[in-house]
Amino acid sequence: MSKKDFVSHLLTECDVMIRYASGEGKTMPSYIPNTVYQLQNKQEVREGDSYSLMLEHELTALTKCHKELSLLVYPAKPLTLAIMDKESTSVSWLRFLGPVKLVRHMSLLALFFLISIISLSISPEVNQKTINEGLFNSEGRVLLLNQLFLLCCAGLGATFACLHKSRNFIRLCNYDPKFDSTYWSMVIMGFMAGLMIAELIPTQEITQNHSSLGDFHKPLAALLGGFSADVIYSVLSRLVEVVNQLMGSTDQRTKDKVKNGLTRADLAEQLQQQNKDIKDTISQSQRLNQQLMSTITQESEPSLYSQAPLPHSPQQKSTETLKSTHDTIKTSASKSKAALMEP
Repeated sequence: MSKKDFVSHLLTECDVMIRYASGEGKTMPSYIPNTVYQLQNKQEVREGDSYSLMLEHELTALTKCHKELSLLVYPAKPLTLAIMDKESTSVSWLRFLGPVKLVRHMSLLALFFLISIISLSISPEVNQKTINEGLFNSEGRVLLLNQLFLLCCAGLGATFACLHKSRNFIRLCNYDPKFDSTYWSMVIMGFMAGLMIAELIPTQEITQNHSSLGDFHKPLAALLGGFSADVIYSVLSRLVEVVNQLMGSTDQRTKDKVKNGLTRADLAEQLQQQNKDIKDTISQSQRLNQQLMSTITQESEPSLYSQAPLPHSPQQKSTETLKSTHDTIKTSASKSKAALMEP
């Protein structure tokens, strides 16, 4: 895009946002319309001069005005306002159907489906009996007309959903034309969902206890399927997940068994190693007790007639060592007990 087109685009959006904000009764700084007006006049003068460009400070002022106007008209978008302003000047006789092309096209498509439903229902070959026969109990022209009737019902539901969804964006002036393809894909998905739920999914069992609903369950199912194609997709996805969970692959089960076996083997090995460590600790403590008893006996004989033992006598050290040994044995026993209680 050339610099001239970029500047013209910014000026156009600023002009549209100023008119929209003033029409909505919103207040704006006085320098914004003054700056935009002066730059518009300079741009018109420079149109005949190919080598004249907008100065740096002018471009900075324009982008600043555009930013502040965008915040002022939020949630409306500058692009949407420019599109609506352009469409408002068109002389097409379809302008009464909507401010943008997508809404007009969807409205025409909805009218086509509505007229088609009325036209097909006039035919004597489309009635309550023939439409409930389905794909496998009907043939020829009768089957074709009934299937077209169901497709028109699904298309009417899909266009109704698209028009209702786009209405909020048009009302808030934040419609974006880059999402037009999603609306047309919704219509195509509505055709498929309506036909699937009307013909391929057995809904007769659901409505067999309600005669009034069962007489027209296929057109109603097609209409609901076209209107809520996303819901049908979610239901089918959930059914696939349930089937996968019920069936289960043999490889996955084998992997789970091997994993459980390895986990149990590791746990048994850990318990065996802890038992071994406990036995070693007990044997060491027994030997240490024997050494302590012999040391106490030897030290007690010369000191029979002495006074009380010193604060750091060998007897007190032996007692402290014996206490620490018992604490170690108690800690090891508690750890082994906790390991045995684990699953």
